[in-house]
Amino acid sequence: MVRKIVAVATAGILVACASAAAREYSKPPAMVNPLRSVTTESSPWIPAGYFSLGHWRYDIRRSKYNLFEMRTQGAATVFQHDARFGLGLFFSSILDSGPGPEDWDTPTRVGWRMDAVQFEYGLNLGYRLRGVDVMLEYSRSSFHPFRDKAEENYRIITTDYLRAAVMPPPLRYAALEGEAYLRSGWLDLYDAWGADYDPPRAVWKTTLGAWVDLPLREQARLQRRAGGASAGPHAFIYLQPELLFLRDGGADLDFYGELGLRLPGDFGNIDLFLTYWRVGDIEEVADREVTVNLVGPAIRFVTEPARRDPVVID
Repeated sequence: MVRKIVAVATAGILVACASAAAREYSKPPAMVNPLRSVTTESSPWIPAGYFSLGHWRYDIRRSKYNLFEMRTQGAATVFQHDARFGLGLFFSSILDSGPGPEDWDTPTRVGWRMDAVQFEYGLNLGYRLRGVDVMLEYSRSSFHPFRDKAEENYRIITTDYLRAAVMPPPLRYAALEGEAYLRSGWLDLYDAWGADYDPPRAVWKTTLGAWVDLPLREQARLQRRAGGASAGPHAFIYLQPELLFLRDGGADLDFYGELGLRLPGDFGNIDLFLTYWRVGDIEEVADREVTVNLVGPAIRFVTEPARRDPVVID
């Protein structure tokens, strides 16, 4: 079984190095890997979970289709055994806003409206092999516009994902600490759902997600160097490039990034950050490609367990 999992993951990575659907929203390592926070001392049932509620605004650079959005995301490790095997579930619910009809008389009427929702959900299996977590994932996403009086021909988009992923243990260098994962696999719309929609434009996607953070207080940095927990605010950066191979040939590159400040508390964290998001085609409009480059501030409330002990790099 382990050999099969490793083979699938290796094949995905090789194809990605040698070789879009409707946009998939960013997912931190705690959502992707059910073993991310699991240790030998963890309980077998529900040993770890993740939940976030965030508000993104594209005030610096927006598009005709994106003004702001509300994201709710969650994940749970349902079962783990001996810190080697884990089963997890995850979901995302994103409420999008776009501009109102052109004949609206703003500012006497609100110039925007919540006009689409996207759901993402799935399950993943993880196996820890010599300290490296290897995962298999099946998931779905579905985009549902409810825009009326629109000139464009908006459409529903659904996608099935079948992917493998690898995630090494977190790393620490001096006071810097980081973690990363690589996911790669097929995109399609399976006939079993009986959905009367077009398949996604991408047939394969490889995603790299990398997080690095640094305590801002000198005392906290000294504690981290000594192997202890670091309290107080942290600066962080998150990068997520995605390589897409299109169903009709060719490739595309999407990119998502965050740069900001994490304020930790007893129950969870507050993230304040600036975000950039490039999508080659949002696929919301049926008869043409729509490329967006979005820039703006965001705030996110997060609860998640600590990651496992990192590997120290001298």
